[in-house]
Amino acid sequence: MVRERIIWVVALFVVAAAGFWGGQRVGITQGQQDQAQARQQFFANRGGQAGQGNPAGQGGFAGRGINGTVSAISGNTVTITNRDGSTTNIQLAADGTVRKQVDGQLTDIRTGDRITAIGALSGDVFQATTIQVGALGGAGAPGGPGNVAPTQP
Repeated sequence: MVRERIIWVVALFVVAAAGFWGGQRVGITQGQQDQAQARQQFFANRGGQAGQGNPAGQGGFAGRGINGTVSAISGNTVTITNRDGSTTNIQLAADGTVRKQVDGQLTDIRTGDRITAIGALSGDVFQATTIQVGALGGAGAPGGPGNVAPTQP
């Protein structure tokens, strides 16, 4: 009788422990999914993506920025050469801004300038909402170490 009672107590303890562990796993998974969804919504409202690597697998500012050296200017399109030698065409959005310590104009950008563009890739053209003349560089800044490659929104 005592042995049977001990077996039942141990079995009940094992079932309770398994239930607790399973519930904890489900809670953690749900929390991570909620966090990822909140992050996506937060950055989607700001025109970027969070936590999604870019095609080159490089670090940076969540795919929202790109920088490089201006290699050509044609109308409202600025072509930059990235650190890896590739080129990207950048167009400033109608309500976008160009910054050069003070607000500037697209005409302030010259071939050979380092720029950082903030915006999103649309097809094969990066649509910039802001262009910073003079690279922002540095860890964590758009176009910092590793050069930020554009990502699809």
